[in-house]
Amino acid sequence: MMKSFARFLGVFFALGIAGCSQQPAAPDTASSSEVGEAIGTPAVAASASPEGSPQWAADRLLEISNQSYQRLAGAKSQELPFESVREEVRLFMTDRFIDEEQLEQYYKGGVDPTRLYLFHYDPGALLARTAIQERTESRIVVKTMWFANDLNSGYYEISTLVKRGGGWLLDEKRREEMPEGGFGLTISEATVYMKNSPEVEPPAKSVRYVGTKNLEGFAGVYGQFYEFDCDGSAYYFSPVDGYVVSESGRVARMQSY
Repeated sequence: MMKSFARFLGVFFALGIAGCSQQPAAPDTASSSEVGEAIGTPAVAASASPEGSPQWAADRLLEISNQSYQRLAGAKSQELPFESVREEVRLFMTDRFIDEEQLEQYYKGGVDPTRLYLFHYDPGALLARTAIQERTESRIVVKTMWFANDLNSGYYEISTLVKRGGGWLLDEKRREEMPEGGFGLTISEATVYMKNSPEVEPPAKSVRYVGTKNLEGFAGVYGQFYEFDCDGSAYYFSPVDGYVVSESGRVARMQSY
């Protein structure tokens, strides 16, 4: 299970910060006022982002997620004891995070495989909207989004980074329910996501907003979708919860509703 998921991650995270060089859509005003300072378009390069900025935080969370998974997968394939793995992942997370998220139990096979997502971040969602809730010299609280899929509803993730030994480590992650009425994602945020989304296969070189429509089979406010042309393939993105459905997969997905 770990090896196959690691192969998936190699493809998944290739969509991350590499997408930052693409041109953003025309600017919209993000509708979420409670999250404070936020990014709504990709930055040109991670090195241009000052420490503590929303783009810097997004880059750091992706790095933590990516590097930690790679080390866990590599150690698992070599059947190394968790004690040796712990020293490696401590480059990216605190002992408190490791213990509270039951990383050792997961590594030894004592936790359900869905724990693979225990510190997972979606690069497209991070680039679409990341906000700093709290920032001091030694602590940064970051608010990001988890978009809905066939198994999960949309929600916010609140991640805490702490500075230890000159580096920033993941110390805590908690879930906050999506507000009533949804995320209220703008067209430009949706465009950023589609340019960096793991839902688009293969990754699109060009993304064009086509219009907004209601899709049959999705109820009420959840039925409204932004339509995009991604290199000739149609994709629909929900501004409410971030759910993505492709033209080719619509029938199969809708049968599950």
